[in-house]
Amino acid sequence: MIKLGSYRLSVETISGLISWAMVAGSSLYFMQQRLGVLHWRVGLLAGLYLGFVVFFALATREQCYSRDRQVRFALLFILFLLVVGIYFTSPYFYNAILMVMWSALLPYFMPFRLALLLSPLWSAVPYFVGEFYWQDDMSALSAMLFWTFNVFALVMVNVSLKEKSAKEAANQLNRELMAAQALLSEANKQAERTRIARNIHDLLGHHLTALSINLQVASRKADGEVKLAVDKCHAIAGLLLSDVREAVSEIREKSAIQLRSALEVLTREVPRLKVQLDCQVEPEDIEQAHALLMCVQESLTNSLRHSLANQMHICLYQTEQQVMLEVQDNGGGKGLLVPGNGLKGIRERIEAVGGKVEFRFNPQGMFTRASIPVAA
Repeated sequence: MIKLGSYRLSVETISGLISWAMVAGSSLYFMQQRLGVLHWRVGLLAGLYLGFVVFFALATREQCYSRDRQVRFALLFILFLLVVGIYFTSPYFYNAILMVMWSALLPYFMPFRLALLLSPLWSAVPYFVGEFYWQDDMSALSAMLFWTFNVFALVMVNVSLKEKSAKEAANQLNRELMAAQALLSEANKQAERTRIARNIHDLLGHHLTALSINLQVASRKADGEVKLAVDKCHAIAGLLLSDVREAVSEIREKSAIQLRSALEVLTREVPRLKVQLDCQVEPEDIEQAHALLMCVQESLTNSLRHSLANQMHICLYQTEQQVMLEVQDNGGGKGLLVPGNGLKGIRERIEAVGGKVEFRFNPQGMFTRASIPVAA
């Protein structure tokens, strides 16, 4: 990937631009040699080539349009018309290379089998133009050869898309497994801290309490210097018991699940999505933490599958009685939101821990808010 200012050029786009430059440059050179630089065909041909490269760049840019699919279909149609115009303006059959470039874009917008089935239609256009407009006796053979190029382009791009999709799915599964592992590690740490705190409280606290009571009884029976010594020991035992209780309380307070680390793993290097994570609270209950993690995971999946979002903001905070999770993307969206299996799964997980969840479209895109009661 090469970045020029705010525009990014992939290797595929660069190779397409090089092919365009070779076709356009050679065709314009031969045309001006035959007709002269000022001939109207040369000027029109230059405009068509320039229009092709501009619309090709617009059709392949990474940034989304407001109505992305409709806009890109319109750009594809304009590109097709430009190529047909070039066929009628220039007699050189290798202009069909531009149609091969156009064919390579189709797997991004339609099923591969449909594109393969329809490929003879646009591959036949240079045949009819060459046969009946330019009177080229070799147009049939040339059209057959370029049809095979179109098929080759469709197959290679389709294979590339499948490999990319499989790689993204594997990366997503790896992130989910690592996030689950991080959460499991936090759960194990919490369980160990809780066990230690409980043992300290139950064993050491019990014995110190018994010692304090016995010293208090002994103090009542003792006199003189012995009573003073016993009272001093009783005070020390009371202070030690207070310190033990404070230590146990501190251990329990620090036993919150570090959900942020799991969320960072889950949202790291998400394809196409730039995720901003704002985690202001750490849940103390492992079931709540797991429900919140699954909510974020499903929200990421929904944005990648069903929207054109490239940004997402995740905010986790706490009110007096609720732990709140808000997820907002910029994928747009209008009309009635019909929850699918993914959103229903989020609702079931949040409700299982006593919480509530809402989904809606706003001017930015998809918005999800989950609220869970603070664990006692």
